[in-house]
Amino acid sequence: MLVTTSRKPSQRTRTFCRGLERVSKTRCVNRGKMSLRDVFLKSRELGTNLVAVISEKNGNPNGMEIYEDGVLFATLKLAADLSLPKGRIKKDETRLRCEVDELKGLASKIFEIPLENSEESKCNFLWIKTHQRKSTPVMEFFDRDGKPTMPRIHIYECKLHDEADENTKTSRSSD
Repeated sequence: MLVTTSRKPSQRTRTFCRGLERVSKTRCVNRGKMSLRDVFLKSRELGTNLVAVISEKNGNPNGMEIYEDGVLFATLKLAADLSLPKGRIKKDETRLRCEVDELKGLASKIFEIPLENSEESKCNFLWIKTHQRKSTPVMEFFDRDGKPTMPRIHIYECKLHDEADENTKTSRSSD
C-alpha cells in the first residue's frame, strides 16, 4: 500500500505516515504538488493497487481514505497516539490478531498482513481489539520484543464503499 497525505501536512501527520511505513508493508510518499491521479500512477510504479490518503484536523491525523485501483474503497475516521516508543518490527513475520469481526478482512487487506492462526504469538503482530473504556476498536502494533510501538490507532468510524451503492456497511461511532 502507498501512504500519502494532504498537500501540506503537519509534522504529526508526517510522523504518523512514517510510523505506518515502519511497522507495516507500506511505502510513504510526500505528496507535495502531486494530484491524486499522479499518486495512483506512482502506486502502480511501486507495484501496488492500494493508496491511503491521510487527512488531518487541527494538525493531527484524523482520517484515512483508502483507494483500490483509483476507486474509493474504504474511509476510516481515526485518532492516532504517537506517544509510544519506536520499536523494531520484522515486517515479513508480522501477523494480525483481530478481535473485532467487522474489521478482520479489511485490516488484513489494507495492511497486507496474514491472520494469526492462534494467539501464541507474543511479538511482531498487529492487535485489533475493543478499547476497554471507549468501546471503540483500537489497533496496536507490537515489536519484536512484544512491546507496544507507535502508532496506536483508535478507529471511530469505518465505511466500506461499494461501486453499486455508497451505503455504509460497517460503522462504529464513539459514545
